[in-house]
Amino acid sequence: MSRRRLLLGGLAFGSMSALAARGLTNTPKASDVTDFLILSGFLTGRKNLSFTLAQRYYLGLRDQFPDLPDRIANLSREIHASGAQTMDDYLSHGPTPDARSTATTIVSAWYLGVVGEDPKKKMIAYSDALMFQAVAGALVVPSYGAGPLAWGSRPEPYMTFKEASDEH
Repeated sequence: MSRRRLLLGGLAFGSMSALAARGLTNTPKASDVTDFLILSGFLTGRKNLSFTLAQRYYLGLRDQFPDLPDRIANLSREIHASGAQTMDDYLSHGPTPDARSTATTIVSAWYLGVVGEDPKKKMIAYSDALMFQAVAGALVVPSYGAGPLAWGSRPEPYMTFKEASDEH
């Protein structure tokens, strides 16, 4: 075996080990996702939220906000201490600014399907975002263009060309 092959093999093995270790530490505990799902149900007022989407939102938010588990724990404690049965009840108790920010971040993720701020913003869901469920009976999720000129009138041409003459 040549030194080059040995070196490349060692680099490949080392990078695979690093990626595998990162994959193990990036996987949330099922209880973290379940707690996030329960909290999300309370915040959005929805009882049938997807566990798969909850896991994706949780991972996306945790990438953006490394202190997300602590923020969720603080928000959950504050909700339980208020004795609120609904999000409206909780808001009437005057949440702390940090708790309100966390709640807004989570609700925004579920309704918009996007987590984070520019330039690290990530789309997690599109047609499954709650904003489309709110109008499901009246609007179809716009998932593709309806065809040429579907969104507006044709723009004025920037340049015009004279007809080519038949003379040679």
